[in-house]
Amino acid sequence: MSDLPDPGRRRWLGGLLPRATEAVARVVSEEVERRLPPRRRPPGAVGEALFLAGCTRCGDCVQACPHRAIFTLAAHVQPGAGTPVMVPDERPCHGCEGFPCAAACTPGVLEVPDGNTWKLGTFHVVTERCLPFRGPECGACGGLCPNDPPALTFRLGRPAIDPDRCVGCGLCKPACPVRPAALELTPL
Repeated sequence: MSDLPDPGRRRWLGGLLPRATEAVARVVSEEVERRLPPRRRPPGAVGEALFLAGCTRCGDCVQACPHRAIFTLAAHVQPGAGTPVMVPDERPCHGCEGFPCAAACTPGVLEVPDGNTWKLGTFHVVTERCLPFRGPECGACGGLCPNDPPALTFRLGRPAIDPDRCVGCGLCKPACPVRPAALELTPL
């Protein structure tokens, strides 16, 4: 009688290790992401733990953005110094066709998204600051939403944002004449 387990049992045992490794990696990744500060990564970003592990800090995505909407984290910001981030309330994401930022990523931590949008958050109207809510007409942010149908519409002369359609690109905010702006980004 042989000391080796039968072939069926070896296959079963051999399949356990990859499944167990995958399960542990998933739990560790979820825990790491829960503890990391929230960051708005460029379109097509993989999960934060995988992003930090795989990003080479090459800057190709930063250079590929024609609107200069991608920044790199400063050297003192940990974890992730030198990695790309977006701040759509400072510099809007134009959601370029083909997502050149993601297409430029050779390490693969940015993947070209399916479709033509990538959610960065949701803007909302701060009614206490918004001119049409205080009396005068405005409409400066009207017509700027790239979504079809637009997330930002007007009801009775006042802006309203549908949070289900808003991707948080920030294209509406620079048009606001009020400071601080009446449009604020709510993180994901």
